[in-house]
Amino acid sequence: MPVPELSAAAVLDLWEAAERRRPVERALALAAAAGEGPGAEELAALPVGRRDARILALHAALGGGALEATARCPGCGELAGFAVDVDALLATVRDAAPPAAVEAGGLVVAWRPPDSRDLAAAASAGDAAAAERVLLGRCVTSVAGPDGELDVTRLPAPARAALARAMAEADPLAEVLVGAACPACGVEFVADLDVADFVWAELRTHARLLLREVDALARVYGWTEAEVLSLDERRRAAYLELAQEGRA
Repeated sequence: MPVPELSAAAVLDLWEAAERRRPVERALALAAAAGEGPGAEELAALPVGRRDARILALHAALGGGALEATARCPGCGELAGFAVDVDALLATVRDAAPPAAVEAGGLVVAWRPPDSRDLAAAASAGDAAAAERVLLGRCVTSVAGPDGELDVTRLPAPARAALARAMAEADPLAEVLVGAACPACGVEFVADLDVADFVWAELRTHARLLLREVDALARVYGWTEAEVLSLDERRRAAYLELAQEGRA
């Protein structure tokens, strides 16, 4: 889903709209900014990975290529860099297996992929165990066993593990796990890349850079924010260079 490159004004508007939102609400704002598509309710009901596929389109509109990130080494604490190809990530969505009931330990578990509303409910649940119970209660629609229906929040460990695998196969972008190696101690580990957090950090960096440019040019030339942002990137850079030469 190609998205036109965002204007400087649009970047600042999106940054301002998303800045004070909670993480799930912010992710939905980013997904909504990725061009025409489902309305707010439909977007919130999308599986998390499909929502994040839209956010990856926004990353492209910000001029991004591969996702280049860092993670803390669990061995020595140093930062290790890694890169993820966006096209490869989007291919996993196209090739994902459709949701199907899970059979494990004599149980048949019917379920649906978690969406943004489920994540918001789980985030307010407290600890990780409580969050898992909330997700199970919302996303598992039935559990059939030899003796009839079971409590969906009391799935045994083998069934929970099988369900987690099925969810990952059906919605692979919901949790992006990337292999990384520490440059300091050589430890190899798996990093968890949060697509929405990554693109939000990228957008915030763009916005802060634009604000600095507006501030610098307004001080020198007396232009308004709208006048500065109406300049294309190359022309703003040229004026900034002239402004810096004038201070030298």
